[in-house]
Amino acid sequence: MHFDPDRSILPADLPDGRALVAEGRRLGNELTMGVSLLCREHGVRSELAYRRKMHAEGRLLMTSMNLGMQTWADTAEALRRIHDETNRRGFRIDRYNMNADRRMGLPPEFWGQAAKETGPMLETPEDWRATAEAAPIQPGLGDMMIGTPMSVANACRAIQAGVNNVGNMSQFNWRYPGWPGDDVEQMAEMVKALGVMAAHVDNDAMVSSYLDDGFCAQFDDYCSYIGWALFERFIVDQLVGARLSISYGGLTRSPIVKAAMVLALESIKPDGAMNAAYYGDTTAYTADIEANHAVLVTDMLYLILAQLRCGSGVPINPTPVTEAVRAPTWQEIVDVHAITRRIAEQADELMDSIDWSHIEALSARLVAGGRRFHDNIMAGFAELGVDMADPLQILLAARRMGAREIEARYAAGDVPRAEADGVQPLIPTDTYRDLVERRSRIHATFSARATPNTQHIRPIVGSTDIHEYAVDLVVEALRGLDIEPIVAGVDVDPDAFAELA
Repeated sequence: MHFDPDRSILPADLPDGRALVAEGRRLGNELTMGVSLLCREHGVRSELAYRRKMHAEGRLLMTSMNLGMQTWADTAEALRRIHDETNRRGFRIDRYNMNADRRMGLPPEFWGQAAKETGPMLETPEDWRATAEAAPIQPGLGDMMIGTPMSVANACRAIQAGVNNVGNMSQFNWRYPGWPGDDVEQMAEMVKALGVMAAHVDNDAMVSSYLDDGFCAQFDDYCSYIGWALFERFIVDQLVGARLSISYGGLTRSPIVKAAMVLALESIKPDGAMNAAYYGDTTAYTADIEANHAVLVTDMLYLILAQLRCGSGVPINPTPVTEAVRAPTWQEIVDVHAITRRIAEQADELMDSIDWSHIEALSARLVAGGRRFHDNIMAGFAELGVDMADPLQILLAARRMGAREIEARYAAGDVPRAEADGVQPLIPTDTYRDLVERRSRIHATFSARATPNTQHIRPIVGSTDIHEYAVDLVVEALRGLDIEPIVAGVDVDPDAFAELA
């Protein structure tokens, strides 16, 4: 919805978020946390305990993978094959994040009204249990769970199955085609689910948040990433009493910045917490598969070195080199992990060749700017009348304001940039840098062409997910042709597109 600063951002009859957390805790207290096959094999009760055990045994590098075939049966089979093949080749993948179909965020009665997307569905109790039993690889359910209209049911089923890391906190601004409810209902369901997770904090339950999948994907400043991580942690850890577990990395192609970001995210993490995973770049790959290996090696080397530098024990998640052209096969997932293991074998001897003073200074700037952004959000929301002790009010206000408005109002930078309203990023994101470069190139290309007769052309441009990069480039191309489009924005329901048309 469009943010109007002259109107109250919250409805008058909003439920009390603290009561919703308490209700979620009551539901959570009725559940027994399951123990996964991996954890049973290692004599521990949780993923967090497993990581600590591995760290104590001297295994400082752990790995994670994304996995989501078209069906759960195919996904389970891929898990078994991956486990067998990595075992044969002498290494293991510790955890996986299941890339679920977006319909998992809807109540079952609405599944038939929404389009099938890539990724599996968990349709039976047996499917849920199998996420932690198909192979000794720890599951993380970080997509289409908490933050959706099915937040409570999904969180409960995940806990019972033995999944300790459930998310995605950052996806709370996502919409779900086919869902007839409103944003108040969706956020209330989410807050209740956070209460469920809080009930199991002593069982090492963690609320996962992949920053690149939410508001941060629309931010222009890496300082805003750090500030947003602090903002989410305030809600989850301090207000709700659960534990946040951060993931990051897919939208960053600069290895230096990524290393600094890892150090920054680890430095703001409270004692006893452990972040979920750090991801390989998903933006620099092209259709040239062989050339993608060069991107992979540099990306993984600096990510591994940063992990060793801070001793975090957080799994790294390399991106298969075919991801830019198609969904990777299970064999390609194994291959990229084999390459990553080989890179890791040489990492120790390269540590002293890195200028850590430069990277650590950049990390300190990120933290300082991030804290400023976080403080600005907290003060700004309070000025808008948001009860900063109520998680429902905070989440709903953030969702209704939107990422662009939040960064424009509260960003750490304070120098207006020439080409748009807002602030000059202190440490520009790679997506922002790339957008500025491509936008200039596109504008120059299309402006040089003869302008067609466009007086009756008014295209509608938008995205059904939260990523706006392509939207901005298409809009710039159209404006270069002297065509002013209707910009629908991001995360737009297909029905909304139809209404605009």
